[in-house]
Amino acid sequence: MPSVPTGFQPFSAQEEASTCLEQLLEYEDRGLEELGDCCFVIPAGGLGERLGFSGVKFALTADLTSGCCVLAVYASYIKAFEALAQARRGKPCTLPLVIMASSDTETGIKELLERNNHFDLEPSQVSILLQEKVASLADSNATLAMEGPYQIATKPHGHGDVHFLLHSSGLVAKWQAEGRKWVLFFQDTNTLYLMTFLCTLGVSARHGLEVNFVAMPRCAKEAVGAITQLRHSDGRSIVVNVEYNQLEPLLKATGHPEGDVNGPDGLSPFPGNCNELLFSLPEYAAELQSSGGQLVEFINPKYADSSRTAFKSPTRLECMMQDYAKVLGPQARVSFTRYPLEFGYFPCKNDIATAARLASEGTPPHGAASSEAAVYHAFGTMLSLLGAKVAPAELRQWRGGPQLMGPAVVLWPDFAPCFAELRRKLGSSASSWNLAPGCSLEIQGQDIRIDALDLAGALKIRVVSGASLHIQGLRVQNKGHEFVALSEAEQSGEAPESLRIRGYRLVAHETKVIEVLEPGAFVLDLDGELKKV
Repeated sequence: MPSVPTGFQPFSAQEEASTCLEQLLEYEDRGLEELGDCCFVIPAGGLGERLGFSGVKFALTADLTSGCCVLAVYASYIKAFEALAQARRGKPCTLPLVIMASSDTETGIKELLERNNHFDLEPSQVSILLQEKVASLADSNATLAMEGPYQIATKPHGHGDVHFLLHSSGLVAKWQAEGRKWVLFFQDTNTLYLMTFLCTLGVSARHGLEVNFVAMPRCAKEAVGAITQLRHSDGRSIVVNVEYNQLEPLLKATGHPEGDVNGPDGLSPFPGNCNELLFSLPEYAAELQSSGGQLVEFINPKYADSSRTAFKSPTRLECMMQDYAKVLGPQARVSFTRYPLEFGYFPCKNDIATAARLASEGTPPHGAASSEAAVYHAFGTMLSLLGAKVAPAELRQWRGGPQLMGPAVVLWPDFAPCFAELRRKLGSSASSWNLAPGCSLEIQGQDIRIDALDLAGALKIRVVSGASLHIQGLRVQNKGHEFVALSEAEQSGEAPESLRIRGYRLVAHETKVIEVLEPGAFVLDLDGELKKV
């Protein structure tokens, strides 16, 4: 019998900032105590062909303002978390990163890491595990699909293989021997995951959660998995992810004739799964010793016709990493942490034509444009919650469908790895920040303080490690940046793939750049003079 589980909601973007931030910051502080004992795992076995990108998805440009790729963003957060943990504990900290690759992505991921000096991570802290493929099936009789007379066609087995590989590689046992306590699993094209990680970690630590699903608001029948409590007739219950195409028939078969419906707030009562999971390592290690990391498999064929015998294309057995919760006993503490939609699930996985079709149907497009807009909106929301005045988003029409786009704000992880750090750096000055419509703001650097900012245009601030910058007040008015739709020729091939999947390019008309490239303390005074103090 399905029902809505009880979880945790640290804050709501609709609450008063003073109300919503108090609990959030308490959870972040608790998470900071645990940060040095964390491990990070990313399944990344798929290429970007589905969205019209020929490389590995880690190489996708997360946003045009910074030009940073997805893996660089993830690595920057890990470096920022290491700095926070080191400051808290007073000793060096290295946080391991594991990437599960496939034969399709292994070479591309390794080349991306080597070409970029591992994005400043130590090569020894990054492990790549190789996922094997399984035989493909051609029809309902489980006839093996063939690529040639003597070669069986194969496909990936799903991201659930990550548990088996972590166990068989010995990494989980190694982490446990090192005294590590937490493992975060997330996927490869949503750079919002780590914005709220410290809070999620604090929720798990405070409430003793064995599995913590990160969730977001979800509309009824939306094509996103739902966090659901399933109760057996004997009273046993578990909290698991139920895929959207399974939730509807399950509800109808158990006394809910209308299935999944929206409540008075316009949302389904079942939270949406963001495919981000935080596990407690001791219990996880014990379960892997018992199960070997094997999960329940399923098959999801696409039938060619109503006879339901022939497949449109070969299918295979697969498993999902979130189904780990289904192998746990009823005593396991499994719950979820729900964040506002502004910090939800905005992956880049659909090509521009599919994104346009989904948008026209009122469904989240999950394309490159919506993924990029979500980055800007999330950072703008962080600033707004702390008291800054940020212009509202405006509707833009792209080839991938209509998209709300506000000020293009990118706060690098070394500047804002969490709400607490951003609040500390803004202090009481947040109310003196004003970001005008169409403006662009990029801030990179660990030790930056800005007393007042009035931005109508484009501003980029970069401060190297070992340097500090205090901006006493700054007013910027220039021609700024402009997002411009691609021409037919550009969309047809003249523009690079990273732009064609968006349908637009960024034109930097004019940018105010403030850089501190040497160690030391610097001040930008009210007259605009940069001085070393």
